[in-house]
Amino acid sequence: MKSWSVFIEIGRWTAAALVAVPLTAMTALADPPVPAASAGALKLELNRAETTPAGCRLSFLAVNSTGKALQAPAYELVFFSPDGIIEQLTVFDFGAMPEGKTVVRQFDVPGLGCGAGRILLNGPVGCEAEDAAHCGAALELASRTALSFDK
Repeated sequence: MKSWSVFIEIGRWTAAALVAVPLTAMTALADPPVPAASAGALKLELNRAETTPAGCRLSFLAVNSTGKALQAPAYELVFFSPDGIIEQLTVFDFGAMPEGKTVVRQFDVPGLGCGAGRILLNGPVGCEAEDAAHCGAALELASRTALSFDK
């Protein structure tokens, strides 16, 4: 009788292991890693570029590691065609960004395609304001799309 109880115990552990492995793998797929930002930096990652009937919808992940909350960081972005021709210049206001938090911001750019090309972060906007901590923050840029995103 003792040999059956050992087999049953081994069977339970094997079944638990077989269930745990796929669940662990699914968890890893469900929770993509959050991009890290260096201390004192603001990381902006162009995470998705989606063509809509009106134009291009851009989704950004932003990680604020500047050491202070940012009230309304805004940046001027320049959109280039794949041929290097300037297509559009616009300002994106990223809204409140608490320190140490990751936030997602989405912007629609009317009349612009999301194909290959380049987005240049031309610089911060609103630097004459009293609370414009983003103006001096180190920027780290990244893109997970076909669009290049740099400064």
